[in-house]
Amino acid sequence: MAVFAKGAKVGAPGVLAIAVGLLLLLVSAWLWFQITAAGPPYHYVMDETGQDAVETVHSTTGALPLRTGKVMAASQGEVLAHFATASSTSGPVLMRWQPTVDDPFLHLQPALSEVTALAEVLDRHVAADTPVLAWWDVSRQLRVLSDRVPLVFDAPLGGPLFVPTAWRAWQSQVEHLEASFWGAPEGVNAQTRFNRFAQALLMEEEAGMTALRDLVQGRKAVLVLHVRDIIQLGHMWPNRIGVAFRDFPPAGDVHGTVRSVRHWLSEHDYSAYALMGTQGQPVRAIALMDVESGMGLATRLLPFIGNAQYDVPGATLVYQVGGFSVYEIAPAHGDFATERE
Repeated sequence: MAVFAKGAKVGAPGVLAIAVGLLLLLVSAWLWFQITAAGPPYHYVMDETGQDAVETVHSTTGALPLRTGKVMAASQGEVLAHFATASSTSGPVLMRWQPTVDDPFLHLQPALSEVTALAEVLDRHVAADTPVLAWWDVSRQLRVLSDRVPLVFDAPLGGPLFVPTAWRAWQSQVEHLEASFWGAPEGVNAQTRFNRFAQALLMEEEAGMTALRDLVQGRKAVLVLHVRDIIQLGHMWPNRIGVAFRDFPPAGDVHGTVRSVRHWLSEHDYSAYALMGTQGQPVRAIALMDVESGMGLATRLLPFIGNAQYDVPGATLVYQVGGFSVYEIAPAHGDFATERE
């Protein structure tokens, strides 16, 4: 080990080493400047207006038009993802996201068919004064699919983003591009309140329920969770919840897929799992990496096989579709029943 004391002389080999180090530092700085100055390695392109660029999806108020587009690589012009948007007063709303590269890529969306079914149920059964707590991107989808669901969050918060490892040098440019295209909330209040919601989902169930009630000022509420939310939480706070996932090819029989998933869990000693996917698509298994990861509010409320199965006090399951689970959250004092037809 070399020790350089104050006033010590540096010989010729030391001078050479310092010069090489400075040269490498200058080269690294130049490369970093070239990368950051070039901008993000992709851009959004809306399809040209015409029959092929417009779709419709059923909403509670009629047919909702969607505009389609592509995410293009900046260099080779490769299509990285296909997407569809709906219009809103706060900018475009991402309704469908289909990566052509490894998924998740930038965004991770529930199936649109699940969201439209959810919107119809909430529109029919949730009272006008009952706040609905859901992930911000699902809330934005529900906002354009129903004009009467009282949502707590629907600002375009933009995260978490699943940025490919090779793009980490462009992280700030990617975030700026996403905010420019999809919109950004004014101020930090919306982000702060949503972070309180997301962190409540990671708390032990009693503390998490208290935190949710604080968000809605002790009123009765409806909580909407999707299995996908666990991947989002794991991406945001990997030190608080251990999450792994893997895609399995669609099998002819469900039992064969389950056997493959259980073999994967056994190999890694994961504690619990849930499945998500649509017909004809790969089945995504989402695993909790340890018992502690299954003790948070969200993992207790979602159908993770192998996790604790007893009910969470104050939360009543009222609806499930696809990966969505909908709960009635009792107010601070007493139970309630959501108004229904």
